[in-house]
Amino acid sequence: MVVLIGVLIYAAYADVRRYKIPNLCILVGMAAGLIMTFVSDSFMGTAAALVQAAVIFMAFYPFYLLGGLGAGDIKLFMVLGCFLRGERLIRCLFAAMLIAGAVSVVKMLIFEESRQRFYYLGRYIRKAALTGAFDEYEADLSQKRSTIRLSVPVLVSVILMQLS
Repeated sequence: MVVLIGVLIYAAYADVRRYKIPNLCILVGMAAGLIMTFVSDSFMGTAAALVQAAVIFMAFYPFYLLGGLGAGDIKLFMVLGCFLRGERLIRCLFAAMLIAGAVSVVKMLIFEESRQRFYYLGRYIRKAALTGAFDEYEADLSQKRSTIRLSVPVLVSVILMQLS
C-alpha cells in the first residue's frame, strides 16, 4: 500500500499544480500494482486485476465523453483496480466520490462561478426535460477554481481505508 499511496501523492500533486496527471505516473502505478499482484496472487490475481481495470475503464469512459470526468481520473481509478480487489475497490471508489461530492458542495458555497455553473446545469436539465431538446452543454470551463480534481479524494479514500 505504501507504493499506491506514493503514486497517489504524486498524482494529486501534479493534478493540483498542472491540472494533469502524467501518463508516466499512471504507467508506474499500474505496473507496480500488477507486479505486486503477481507476486502475491500469481497469474490469476494479475488477470483479475487487468479485468478490473478494463471494467473500470468501460464503466467510467462514458462520463469522460460527457465531460463529467477527466481522462486522468479514469486512469487513476484503473490504477486502484490494479492494487485493490472487489469490495475494497468499490468502497474506495465510493468514498472518493462522496469526498468529491462534499468538496463540490463546499466549492458551490464559496465560489460564485460554481453556483453559476450549477444554475446553468439546472436550467439545461429543465429545458431538456420539458422540451426533449438536448443542446450542447455550454458551461464556461476556463476558470479552474470550481473544477473538482478527483486525485485528492482518491488519495484521501485510500488513506482512510488503510486507517480503518
